[in-house]
Amino acid sequence: MTSRDHLFSIEHIKASAFHASPGLTEQALHCLELVCELSEERLAYQFKGGNSLLLILDTPQRFSIDADIATDCTSAEIEEVLTRIVDRFKVFTRWEKRQPKTKPWIPLASYRCYFRSKVADSPDVNIMLDAQLHASPYRCERRPVACGRLFQSGVSVEVPLPGSIVGDKLLTLGPRTLGIPVGKGKAAQRLKHFFDVSRLLEMRPPLREIRESFASCLMFECRLQGRTFTPDAVVRDTLESCWPVVRYPEPPVTGEDGSVLAEHIRGLAPFAAHLFRAGYSWTDLQYDMARAACCIAAAGSDNVTDEQFARVFIEDDHQPSPFTGTVLPENGRARRYWDQIAAWEETAYIVRWGGMQP
Repeated sequence: MTSRDHLFSIEHIKASAFHASPGLTEQALHCLELVCELSEERLAYQFKGGNSLLLILDTPQRFSIDADIATDCTSAEIEEVLTRIVDRFKVFTRWEKRQPKTKPWIPLASYRCYFRSKVADSPDVNIMLDAQLHASPYRCERRPVACGRLFQSGVSVEVPLPGSIVGDKLLTLGPRTLGIPVGKGKAAQRLKHFFDVSRLLEMRPPLREIRESFASCLMFECRLQGRTFTPDAVVRDTLESCWPVVRYPEPPVTGEDGSVLAEHIRGLAPFAAHLFRAGYSWTDLQYDMARAACCIAAAGSDNVTDEQFARVFIEDDHQPSPFTGTVLPENGRARRYWDQIAAWEETAYIVRWGGMQP
């Protein structure tokens, strides 16, 4: 095994921080290290979630503070591996089990993995390992655990194809169906999924791959959570959660307390702090939400073809807007995606359901 000790020096952490804080960079490094160690201990799993995008995207753009995996292994097997990791690699000093706070009925094992920080005020810090105790219905490929100057290793791991992870992430956006419910203190976490979907769409995944993943992951999640939601219900919920942001050129000073709009406003600044580039704005959020909304509208429709979908995310020209001037008047980049949603005959009725009439 090649030593990766040099990746945890203060010099490397500061040189690899992009626009994020050294503390956040150090946590991301340890997430990738944990993934390597899980693989070297031969745990069978899929690497998913925010930090998996460090391996999947051509140009990664944000850090996450946890490692998300899906596995058919038991929690006891995972805990045996974690104990061996602490003893063998010495990067992590200890682990402890924690009770998930969101949707505790989901078969999920969650752990805090502690390490000695080089940059934090407290030397005893941790990252989270969240293990879904069922493999996800993804199309996957193996990729090296490597991310530019941040992290390099000779270890490989199974990750979802871009279209597969988009199809799964589309389920996380609607707060009344399978997404993060309003009022759970996770406003920034919901926004990261919109951002991720928008970035993954830059890789041009085919609609058929997204649609297949959306359908299979919806069935999987409903079975896992003991819920019953139709694709139309998830699409409508997602469009309704995106729609409130389109009426405001700038975020309003207050949103209705307890509303999804209020959470979008509240989550923007803390989410932006996790990005590699500074200056992520309300206009950027409108754009990412519009792209995610357009994607799920296409995934939920049988009438949109791969070619039509690809053109929407490649071409800048589009038909004249059917919406009034109150809809995204100063953000044409976002507006064109809502124009397309309204133009697709199969999805237009969903727009009307959500009170989104032109």
